[in-house]
Amino acid sequence: MREITTDSADFEHIRKHNLLYVDKTMYAYELIRSEARRFFFLSRPRRYGKSLFCSTLHAIFDGRRDLFTGLHIAEHTDYAFERYPVLHLNLATLPVSSFDWFLEGFCRKLRRFASEYGIDLEGGAPASMLEQILYGLDRQPAIIIDEFDAPFTSMLNGEASLLDGIRAVFNEFYSVLKNNGSCIRFLFLTGVTKLSSLSIFSAMNNLTDISMDPSFSSAFGYTESELLSHFGEAIEEHYESSREAYDSHSDFIQRIRTYYDGYRFSPYSEAMVYNPVSIGFFFNSGCRFRNYWNMTGQSTMVIDLAIRFHLADLLADEALVPLSAFESFDLMQFYSGSLSRNGVLALLYLSGYLMIREAREELLLLGFPNAEIASTFTLSLAQRYAEDVDVVETLPAKGRIAALEGDTGALIAVLSTFFEQCSSQILSHRFEQPYQLIMHMFFVAAGCQASVEEGTILGRIDNSMRVGKHIYLFELKVDRSPDEALEQIKSRRYWCKFAAQASDGSALHLVGIGFSSKERRIVGFREEILT
Repeated sequence: MREITTDSADFEHIRKHNLLYVDKTMYAYELIRSEARRFFFLSRPRRYGKSLFCSTLHAIFDGRRDLFTGLHIAEHTDYAFERYPVLHLNLATLPVSSFDWFLEGFCRKLRRFASEYGIDLEGGAPASMLEQILYGLDRQPAIIIDEFDAPFTSMLNGEASLLDGIRAVFNEFYSVLKNNGSCIRFLFLTGVTKLSSLSIFSAMNNLTDISMDPSFSSAFGYTESELLSHFGEAIEEHYESSREAYDSHSDFIQRIRTYYDGYRFSPYSEAMVYNPVSIGFFFNSGCRFRNYWNMTGQSTMVIDLAIRFHLADLLADEALVPLSAFESFDLMQFYSGSLSRNGVLALLYLSGYLMIREAREELLLLGFPNAEIASTFTLSLAQRYAEDVDVVETLPAKGRIAALEGDTGALIAVLSTFFEQCSSQILSHRFEQPYQLIMHMFFVAAGCQASVEEGTILGRIDNSMRVGKHIYLFELKVDRSPDEALEQIKSRRYWCKFAAQASDGSALHLVGIGFSSKERRIVGFREEILT
């Protein structure tokens, strides 16, 4: 199998060095072949292949047919690879520590492009430079703007005057693009947030937003068939060398699916994809199941935002959000602190933390896409509430090991330490819900299959969790005995719903837990095991 790169988004580098490339040029061709639609926008989470796609478009418009041998656009279309000037801007590299540095960095990018095509700029602001470039070229350029929102998302906690100054520059710059559309062959903008989430883009109403277009739902990330086709050899090699770790070959693939699949980007298509960078790290690390999102795509901005909201809204298994929420919220509301619950959930979706589970007319049911993201998000959230971050960071792994071994005593001991680390503001009253949510946070962070308040015929079980060959049902009682909690599980026969799941030989643990609201900790547990 070809080598996998996780640190390069340069299409030319990947092709020249014969690195693994999953062909997405059929989607590029669909964008560039039409004269009716020439200006596009797409949002995707970080580390999802946006920059590589932009680099691919750059090579196409630069006429580099030699780089596309064997790929769809060269072998299965009539594209002529005409050469156009390409203005390719990656705005993530702009400095935003001061307005002068930002302005100089922006102008330097434009001067470099103008020099390449022999255009003498008279100076001025970026908007003026762009206009001089458009009228100085001898043919229409392709303009590719990557990470358009990076200057804003990287400084939302900065000074208001700096933010306003940068907004003004971009407002003028994008107005030139809008007003000079006839001078442009092709325009492609991409970022994490949507255009509507920044009020400065109100004038950019000539862009076709393909973010949720079902035709492009698989354009970024790897489909199941692409995973098996391009990484099949690595899958076979690892499985053959590690048979004892899996029940079967399909079990190994299912684990990959559980950890890294589940991203659905269109309410009009059920297509789901894997995160490409996480998959790259997974195979490069010898198929170790780890949370690579921590190293590649996690947004501290989103976690900073999440801790402002009630845990019940953020840790629920699923959340209903109106489709209009993705169009109506303004990212600048983050700066003012006025972002609504729906706005937060929409931002969690755009950032890759939540994904579409189901589309119901104008409502989207969101949830964690996979175990990697669920664990990353909840552990990051837990660390913000923790008294000692280093201690909390190790606890989920210890809890998972105990649960895999069926050692409930060790699991409760680790869970007790986790509760003791949580800040008192979460465990501040005598109700059960905060304890349920923190327990759920712990199990999700540990990579377990967990749920809260799962319904049964005679009531709802507070927490349930499955890992390996062990299923745990937890009933919690605050300032009451664990025996009473265990008796409720038995008398209401909560376990019946899970008996079928245990038919594969799994052990079914019925666990009653007692909490003290005064001490804010677990004070005891009782367990019965059904096999």
